[in-house]
Amino acid sequence: MGTSKGLQSEGSEFTSTSRTTSFSAPMPAVPARLVWQINFRYVLKPGEYLHDIGESETLTSFTRRVCSMTVYGLFFDYATVISKDVKDSSIVCEQHGALNRYKDIRCLDKTRVIVPHTSGMHDYINANYVDGFREEKKFILTQSPMENTVESFWAMIYQENVVIIVAMTSLYRAKTFLYVPIKRSTTAIFGPYSIKFCGSQLIREAYEASVLKLRKGNGQERKILHICFYTWHEKGTPERPTEMLYLVSDINYNRKLFIDEAKKSGWLKDECSPVVVHCSTGAGRSGTLAVLDICCRKMDYTEKVPHGDILVDVRDTVLRVRTQRDKAVMKPEQYLLLHLLMIEYALRQKYYGDIDFIDLSNYTGAI
Repeated sequence: MGTSKGLQSEGSEFTSTSRTTSFSAPMPAVPARLVWQINFRYVLKPGEYLHDIGESETLTSFTRRVCSMTVYGLFFDYATVISKDVKDSSIVCEQHGALNRYKDIRCLDKTRVIVPHTSGMHDYINANYVDGFREEKKFILTQSPMENTVESFWAMIYQENVVIIVAMTSLYRAKTFLYVPIKRSTTAIFGPYSIKFCGSQLIREAYEASVLKLRKGNGQERKILHICFYTWHEKGTPERPTEMLYLVSDINYNRKLFIDEAKKSGWLKDECSPVVVHCSTGAGRSGTLAVLDICCRKMDYTEKVPHGDILVDVRDTVLRVRTQRDKAVMKPEQYLLLHLLMIEYALRQKYYGDIDFIDLSNYTGAI
């Protein structure tokens, strides 16, 4: 096993990139990529995507259904959805219990990220690829790093050419191992990987965006954006739910910026750069973020189709994401949040021709 040295003083002055990096901006289109596997529940033909425009509700139908329901009705709907889970195998996960933060959060074999450890003893990390809308492997959902998994975490970041890490939890929680440097002029070293802090910005008092420089041994430095969304605690929903929509927009915008810069720097050859998302489990808040992005992208895509309906389907999207990351969207409150955010997003984007029928009084005070 490699040595984890933790934080060290770097001595030199840091350079803030806040003047040249825009952390808040409109959402760009996301390029599509080829389908990468056959999902055991959803058999995909060549060229098909797990998340596409088929089998979806129209926005109007979706909204009318949500307005006619109650909190408890949506909670019951959530119970129905998760009852349809297919228990795919997680054999490798079960063989490495000490590397799992929680015993009941399985890492599915068919989508797990294979990361060879420097010891040569295993290639396991509790992390799964999750497809985006018309984009394979857009996300990697993973548990919060632990002291005995942090080197594998950074090996995964390096191996998968990641440019954005999103922490859907505070870095200062008792259960959180500090895997990134957070102070000026400090570098964290885990095995052959060094991570240097280069500056940060506080965005709308909802999350902190930090620029890091990652290096393996004496190799080329890679610039990475680390986002810490600290206003959503382990229990409940975000302090300001609407910030989730801004967060998704900011992630997509900055992902494109950082990919373009990485290609210019020469260490990234194409657009293949998953967004790594973690909370404590890598399933609840992380899964909610992935579903939110997929549903927003579907609405954006179908809005541009001539003479077509705007489509959205939270229920089906949650079910599909759970085939790739076990227990994604873990709580009924997260399921409820997704439904209400879809309506807010459609209102914000002016996707409704008529809004007089929208009445969400059944959900007053729900989140």
